[in-house]
Amino acid sequence: MNRDLERLISLHDLDVMIGDLVNKDIRRQEKRLGLSPDDAVAELRKMRDELDSSINRRFRDKYNQLSAHYGNAVVPVVHERCSGCFTQLPTALFASPERNEQVETCPSCGRFIYWAD
Repeated sequence: MNRDLERLISLHDLDVMIGDLVNKDIRRQEKRLGLSPDDAVAELRKMRDELDSSINRRFRDKYNQLSAHYGNAVVPVVHERCSGCFTQLPTALFASPERNEQVETCPSCGRFIYWAD
């Protein structure tokens, strides 16, 4: 898998985890269990910042723009469709033997896409 694509997926996963920890219901549960959600959020944000700085600037800027617009900037391809906008992808995209070897975007919504086979 393309290194930039792996980093974009990891960045998205970290953003989801941070969002979940900031959610008040989860914070209450963690406090009840004796965990410190603030420490976890701080550690995840530190990891996110390190990862963010290692991503190609062009991809990072597009990721931030897509995240602000859609919430999820990186989505898997499911049944030959973008799972962000559910548009059927062109045959040339999903039939390519080199999929996941380069960073691809959905031609309809612009989100980064990957195949999770």
